[in-house]
Amino acid sequence: MLWLKYTIFLLFSFLLTFSVKAAANQLTEITIGIQSFLDKGITHQYWQKTADYLSQKNPGYIFNIVVIDTPDDSLLYKMVQDEKVDYIITQPITAIELNRLHNTTIELTKNDSTDTDQLGSVIFTSSSNLTINNIESLKGGSFAASSPKRLGGWVLALDYLTEQGVNPYQDFSKIIFLGSQDKIVDSVINGLVDAGSVRTGVLEKMIELNRLDKSQIKVLDSKLDFPYLLSTYLVSEWVFSSLQRHDSKLTFQLKKQLLDYKYHNQVNQWKKAKNYNSVHTLIRKYRIGTYKDPLYIKYYRQNFVPIIISVLLAGYLIQVYRNRKRLEIQQYKMKLEQLSRVSSVDQLLSEVTHELAQPVTSIKIDAHILSKMLESKDQCDFNQVKSTSDELRVKTDHCVDLISNIRHFLSTKSIIKDRFVLNNNIEKITSMLKKELSEHSVGLRLSLHANPGLVEMSSIELDQVLLNLVKNSINAMANNSKKINTLKISSSTNQGNILISIADTGANIKNIEDLFVLFKSGKEATSTEGLGIGLNLSRHIIRSYGGDLVLKSSSEEGSEFLITLPRVE
Repeated sequence: MLWLKYTIFLLFSFLLTFSVKAAANQLTEITIGIQSFLDKGITHQYWQKTADYLSQKNPGYIFNIVVIDTPDDSLLYKMVQDEKVDYIITQPITAIELNRLHNTTIELTKNDSTDTDQLGSVIFTSSSNLTINNIESLKGGSFAASSPKRLGGWVLALDYLTEQGVNPYQDFSKIIFLGSQDKIVDSVINGLVDAGSVRTGVLEKMIELNRLDKSQIKVLDSKLDFPYLLSTYLVSEWVFSSLQRHDSKLTFQLKKQLLDYKYHNQVNQWKKAKNYNSVHTLIRKYRIGTYKDPLYIKYYRQNFVPIIISVLLAGYLIQVYRNRKRLEIQQYKMKLEQLSRVSSVDQLLSEVTHELAQPVTSIKIDAHILSKMLESKDQCDFNQVKSTSDELRVKTDHCVDLISNIRHFLSTKSIIKDRFVLNNNIEKITSMLKKELSEHSVGLRLSLHANPGLVEMSSIELDQVLLNLVKNSINAMANNSKKINTLKISSSTNQGNILISIADTGANIKNIEDLFVLFKSGKEATSTEGLGIGLNLSRHIIRSYGGDLVLKSSSEEGSEFLITLPRVE
């Protein structure tokens, strides 16, 4: 019988152990990640009570606590990203960051055992430090804080100091970030730094744990209407947040249970979520976390004045350079326009001789007739004398006009031949006339052969011809009623020649037979154009180098001039 009882006992123990393990395997594990600004062991012990409470209230679930040091944000963010936690209890800045980065939801706001759901920052120094007695006296000293992203441990103190006229990054000799807030207190008490800041409640907690004597510290700008030592204004307390993947029914149940959970003094540990807009404003104001400026923006902020001076100086130098180049271009245009008055003295004299020959011969004949009539006193007809005299005056006036034109245009120049690629000349002339193109709303299309070869001639004479043709095209389109006006210039090759085409969208050219005749022009005369000499001299220049200039076509759609020049090796 004894062996039977022993067998039954072993069987019962086995079944009990198996049932416990099976029940444990059926439990759903929920992990709560918690930031800590004090010792991890103390933090874990404190929050384990809350975890046990939730496990008891939710059969089928077991709640675990994972404590992360506050300076180690990257670990917490990685755990949230990898879904290693289900809920998080964090300081407000971290809660807002996780909301922006991973779409977590702020569910509850922590309430203190003194029934306080707000936190602030304490700015303090050692009681043995006799030189620091107010905020102003902090200037020139060293300062300790938790980290650039800690709300109570630094950001609230930074904002308060700034409002009081103290710029920590300029007025303090140094700022050190120690992470753990108890290290900040120890550094100040031991004289390693002149002052520091911690979140509200830290000093009281250290006093409670006998790690600090209240007589060792001196609080600056102390506020009296708050349960804890305080220097700054207040913001909402720590946050209980859920992840995006959370079970909404479970979260609703947990919120209800946590709102009922009380401290030993029967004060609620949690309250409904408060407004965190003021914290959000601080994050943007001081460019924290996801609002952090890129390095170039930070550099710009730190070096604003020298950067502005450098930009203004660079702008001034650029303007001086542009003015100088504009002057050079203007001078070059004036030189070309002067040269365009006459290309060759020999050519001009030849044309002038031809123009003057006919009126001078006619004047000579009229003068001879008039002389004969005056010799014959008895047969002299007064009306005939007057008519002949009038004709003589008109022909003389015509000669005077021709000579006047010659006086305006006659000049000398030296011709220097060179071998060059004419694409550069085309680009230079169109660049010089950008203003005119813009003023008359004329679009420019260049289609230049990549390797047209070389021409041998005077570069400035080619510029003179191009300038004359392009300006003629612009003038033809200046008063055009067409919606779109375009100047097309192209270079190409053909049977050992280099071709330059200049086409516009101006009106049809009238009197084509007189187009290349000297002093024949339908344009209004000015100091540089309209005297009928440009196209004549342009053709003479091109022909003097073995090429030709012709009007290829002209219609209501526009006109095209073609320059042909020999290509040289």
